[in-house]
Amino acid sequence: MPKTLRKYKYKRPFGPYIMQTTMSQEMMDILLGAGSLIRKSKKLKKEKDFRKKLAGNLSEEYALTIDKKTFTAKEWEIIKEELVWLCNLYTKLSIQAGLNRNLEAPEDKISVEYPIWINYMKSGEWNPLHLHTGDVSCVGYLSVPQAIMDENTKAEHSKNSNTPTAGKIEFQYCNTGMPFASGGYIRAPKDKQIFFFPARLSHMVYPFKSDVVRISVSVNFADKLEAERDLQQIGERGQIDYKK
Repeated sequence: MPKTLRKYKYKRPFGPYIMQTTMSQEMMDILLGAGSLIRKSKKLKKEKDFRKKLAGNLSEEYALTIDKKTFTAKEWEIIKEELVWLCNLYTKLSIQAGLNRNLEAPEDKISVEYPIWINYMKSGEWNPLHLHTGDVSCVGYLSVPQAIMDENTKAEHSKNSNTPTAGKIEFQYCNTGMPFASGGYIRAPKDKQIFFFPARLSHMVYPFKSDVVRISVSVNFADKLEAERDLQQIGERGQIDYKK
C-alpha cells in the first residue's frame, strides 16, 4: 500500500471546554483583603465559616458576604462586574470550542450566585471529586506559593512520578482510561490564574505536603431565571448523610 499523504479530517464531538485566563490585580486585592480581615477575627471566622456547604476537606473556607468591615457593597459590585464579564467571555467560546451552537449568555442574563467563597488550603488538605451548582463555575488563584510548584519537581515523593500532582486541580469527564481519549485534565495553578468550566464538570484538588497556605476563590454562575433554584441547593455533593 503506498504511504502517500491523503486528505483526512478529525472531529472532537464530545466533552466540555475550559477557559483559562487571569484576574485583575484590583479584584485580587479586594478578595485577599477581605479574607485577611476575616481570619483576624474569631467572631467573623465563625460567622462566615462556609465548610458545611462545601465538599472540601479544608480547615478554612469562608463565605464572602457583604458587611461594613470586610467586604463592602461597593467592593462586591466591582468583583461582580469583572466576574460577569469573564463568564460572558467563556460562554462566547462555545462555537470556537467546537460545540456547533451558540451558547453565549449576555451579561445582563448572568447571575453570580451569592455568596462567593475563599479557600485557605494547607498541608495535607484536599478537595474530593465533586461538582457545583449553577451553570458555569470558576476557581481563581490568589496566592500559590512556589514551594508547592517545587514539591512536584524536587520532593522525593513526587519528582520521579509520571503524574506529579501535589496541589494540582484535575477536571474529569467520562472514562479517564479510554484509549484515544482524554478524560482528565490536570493543571498546576499559578498566581492570578482563573479557570471557567461547566458547573457540573467533576473536579478535584490534590493535597500537598509543603508547610504553606494556598489561597483561592470559587464562584458559581446561573441564568437569572434559574438562580433561585440553585441557591436552594444543600451543597456541592447534595443531600448525602456520610455518617451512616
